[in-house]
Amino acid sequence: MIPDTFIDYYGDQTRWFVGVVTNTEDDPLQIGRAQVRIHGIHDDEAIQDKHLPWAQIVVPVTHAVHEGKGQFLGMLVGTQVFGVFLDGKNSQLPLIVGSIPKEGDSNSRVKKFGEYPKNKVYATESGHYKEYDDTYAKERIREQHMLGGFTEMYTDENQKASYVINVTGDCDIKVKGTANITGSEGVNIGGGPVSINGKKQ
Repeated sequence: MIPDTFIDYYGDQTRWFVGVVTNTEDDPLQIGRAQVRIHGIHDDEAIQDKHLPWAQIVVPVTHAVHEGKGQFLGMLVGTQVFGVFLDGKNSQLPLIVGSIPKEGDSNSRVKKFGEYPKNKVYATESGHYKEYDDTYAKERIREQHMLGGFTEMYTDENQKASYVINVTGDCDIKVKGTANITGSEGVNIGGGPVSINGKKQ
């Protein structure tokens, strides 16, 4: 059956687009949609951002979404995206297929602490980030808070995995069961006044 309108879309009237994300926070359905200013359609400055259509987002199978489970949030304002229109030539139902990194999107930490493209960095808007660095003989995994606290596993000079925890504020460690600290070559505890409280056996 041949569709009577382009809204009855079966893929025979494919129309693709490139655009820039303008809004991700106000999706009334809260399902990760984004408003996109599409080149060639929304170039007129008279078209306000609030009037741009909400675009669905293709989610990878590794982040499948169903009934509140999975992950679909991650699109950022300013992201350059590629997509297709689900309604063909009517061009009112955009679907974002992926993002297109542009000049200026590189992360300075990639080459500062590792080798490009071995150091994979994920950074959030506020400044939290994760690094998975496969730089040869300098392999690291690091997770850091925007205020500077971090945990890091790294390859030391003896090709062993070492671990660092750096806390810029207070740190509480609570264990409901038994807590054991074991050091094969010794245990060092240093700092200011040390208080150890517990029940007598």
